[in-house]
Amino acid sequence: MVKRDDLTKFIEKTIGTELLVKARSFDEVANGVQLIGNPEVLKIALGVSLNSDFLHEAIKAKAEYCLFHHGFDSRTVGSCYSKSSQERLQLIIKNDLTIAGYHYALDSQPEFGNNATIAKLLGATIVDTLYDECGYVAKLPKPISVTDLSKICAGIFSHDILAIKTGSKKVQTLGIVSGGGKPYQANIEEMHKKGVDLYLSGESAESRIHAMEEEGINYLLCGHYATEVFGVQELGKILKSHYKDKLAVEFIDLPNPL
Repeated sequence: MVKRDDLTKFIEKTIGTELLVKARSFDEVANGVQLIGNPEVLKIALGVSLNSDFLHEAIKAKAEYCLFHHGFDSRTVGSCYSKSSQERLQLIIKNDLTIAGYHYALDSQPEFGNNATIAKLLGATIVDTLYDECGYVAKLPKPISVTDLSKICAGIFSHDILAIKTGSKKVQTLGIVSGGGKPYQANIEEMHKKGVDLYLSGESAESRIHAMEEEGINYLLCGHYATEVFGVQELGKILKSHYKDKLAVEFIDLPNPL
């Protein structure tokens, strides 16, 4: 068992104090604790997105603390919370759960965040930042065909890959931005400037696929959920190593086809 507030301090120190200051000033989505529950924690549940299914699974698993990439969405329509938001709040409060979300922070964290981990799994070395330092430019040790890279990504993400093969047939310099990461013109210009010959992200929009085709940058779409499991999973490994048998750590996987 660990104290809730001590656990939060360790989590935020591990993510990085300066990074969290930036995240909170830059990102409208949560980067910290949102709702405070039980002061003592035997188990922490980790996940990509807060939703009713996850909360029910966490309660079933007897977790007191839930940490997400996408935390509780506190935005309202007008001044009113949606029915689904109210139902989620009722579950959280009734079960005395602590809720924390780290959005920008777990995308951009340079050692174990989503994008840094994707680069590592691909065997690429980070050489620059991308998208306001949310993502990275990473270089493979040698050129690889887009077809072969797509197959590798399908294995890493356990997800079908949509490959827009529109640039060089062999690539070495990758742009990596997990999740939404739709490339608008300013982002495309940044990629050209930084020598990116293949861009990897989660999801896109119809117009963005045409834009990338016309700009001649290969484009891999690997799934929003599938590209954002890594930050919370890697953080979970750190928590297990640090707290050992004092804290149970569980990643609750609720795959999303998008």
